[in-house]
Amino acid sequence: MQTEISGAVRYVYQDIEEDIEVVIEGESAWVKRLITELNLDEKGWLQSITSNEIFEISSLENESLILEDGNVVNMGPDPNPSRIPIILRPVGSLDIDSKLENYGAVSQENPTMEDLAREFDKLPSPEPKSGPLVLNPMSEAWLAELFKIALNQFGATSLPFDHIEAVASDKLSEMEGMELELWLEKLYRMGKLMKKIAGSEIFFGPVPSWMNS
Repeated sequence: MQTEISGAVRYVYQDIEEDIEVVIEGESAWVKRLITELNLDEKGWLQSITSNEIFEISSLENESLILEDGNVVNMGPDPNPSRIPIILRPVGSLDIDSKLENYGAVSQENPTMEDLAREFDKLPSPEPKSGPLVLNPMSEAWLAELFKIALNQFGATSLPFDHIEAVASDKLSEMEGMELELWLEKLYRMGKLMKKIAGSEIFFGPVPSWMNS
């Protein structure tokens, strides 16, 4: 039976020996054309971004990558710009913290390295991550546990790179410095992590579907 994949998809191809990694995201019809142009029709993996299902390219027929233009839901009325309030203020004058307090919320405060290390050291060894796109099962499992602590106990959706390195380096195959940063960057490009930059700091956070897998 032909497997149909439509809508937004992520294509991943890795060749460890040749140090090649290809990640393409977009609508299925566009991804189909691009992987055909790159002669990657019979290689790699295809993941539906909406359902997180993963398919091996060799098991799919190219015709199964369908963009269903006709299946469009009702998007509601056209936007009316005249109804959008205009607020003018000098650049940099917005006090975000006070605005959050007015709505009963507080800005995120990252846990200290000591807080994280204390809780992280209590953890038993987790089950290794599994799946066709997992290259370092135990390191990914420990990283997911660290993010769970940050989120569940401190409400932090991301952690600075130096916190990750200081707290979990020993459990992440003893990676540190540039090696660790490149590994986290690879997980980000594979759609497993989120990344943000604030000033000179780099933060990484988990994509929920990966953290809970």
